[in-house]
Amino acid sequence: MIRKFIQQLKHFLRPYYQKIRPVLRVPKFIAAAVLRRLMFRTTFIAVTGSVGKSTAKEAIATVLSAHFPTQKSRGSQNSYGGILKTMLRVRPWHRFAVIEIGIERPGQMKWLAWAVRPDIAVWINVAGTHTRSFKTLENTANEKSQLIHALHAGALAVLNADNPFIAAFSPPAGIRTIHYGEKKELDWCVSQPSSAWPERLSFRVHSNGEEATIHTQLVGKHWVPSLLPALIIAREAGLSLAQATVALAALPPFEQRLSPATCPQGATFLRDEWNGSLASVDAAFTVMREANVSRRIIIFSDVSDSKQTMRKRHRDFGRQAARCADAALFIGDNIGHASRAAIEAGMQPDQVWGFHNLQDAAALLRTELRQGDLVLLRGLGVDHLSRLYLALFREVSCWLIRCPKKTFCDDCSQLSAASAPSPSLTQISNQPL
Repeated sequence: MIRKFIQQLKHFLRPYYQKIRPVLRVPKFIAAAVLRRLMFRTTFIAVTGSVGKSTAKEAIATVLSAHFPTQKSRGSQNSYGGILKTMLRVRPWHRFAVIEIGIERPGQMKWLAWAVRPDIAVWINVAGTHTRSFKTLENTANEKSQLIHALHAGALAVLNADNPFIAAFSPPAGIRTIHYGEKKELDWCVSQPSSAWPERLSFRVHSNGEEATIHTQLVGKHWVPSLLPALIIAREAGLSLAQATVALAALPPFEQRLSPATCPQGATFLRDEWNGSLASVDAAFTVMREANVSRRIIIFSDVSDSKQTMRKRHRDFGRQAARCADAALFIGDNIGHASRAAIEAGMQPDQVWGFHNLQDAAALLRTELRQGDLVLLRGLGVDHLSRLYLALFREVSCWLIRCPKKTFCDDCSQLSAASAPSPSLTQISNQPL
């Protein structure tokens, strides 16, 4: 009764709270900005980019925390509220604070950068995300660049020169700049990236006469731009390349960003269901195309930030699935377009399935999956495709078509009527590293 009353009260007050929410955030914003300026002994590191910034933040924090007291953004808390929470958790004994900064609308970066006032800014890439607010890539690049413009004299900008928008950017005078990428003339250059499943990502790094081979636990060559800043900042902090390499090798894949996980049937899932952005889907399909396994299966619902019509979008993904997988399972209202396109592109008809709901799809997976399969789980966050994986371990009673919650299904109390714990978030496959 009490819980029901509280829920009803929250529902009643929600419209009023939304109106005063911006006002309530002002004191926290000021407090965070003031606290930041008092923490003059702490080096603040800000990380931004369209995709891959969470992994970059984790990589930097992992390397630094192995040797220094370090605070970092938790999970993917990169929005206004999450950034302020992270800043308010910084204490005088923290040597470094690694803060991930995401933006959704024009004008946000200027104020966030002013509050964080970073000593080091990392800019990973520019891609087509939040396309309703940013109509062109130029708009996105201009907004992201505000982080670099906010740097004080003598601060450091770490820039990915492989991205054409970042390469064309001119940092303000007085800012130290380190460019990295694949070109040999850069300050930090990468060569020989390799990541054909079941192998994990490895690459060579070169800087000022130093060379090292980096071995990681991540899946996919597209992670290199997110990992190299960790090595650069480690050297800036006085660590050797060897020390940074050892720490980086311990970094696990970020949750549901191509994170490997096994299921009772013996198949390995690449869980990539959290971020449904179009900007990252090609990387996931590339991993599947290059994988050395007996059977490759793609489970796909949809993507965000696409300017194509729904029909054309799903037909394109059906054709792509046929090029990089042996079987495909499509979820949602447009399964017909994707399924027909996959079959027309050469996929066997008996290896193409389409379901309007997750519950029927889960029933198929229980009987279809077998030892040695590699399964890409990819879709929109609101689809919560995680339930397809979790249903292989336990009974799932929540089969909502769309769920607005921005939390992992693994930790959701409404996932199942049973109270048994769900499998761990990272049941990392025992494939060789």
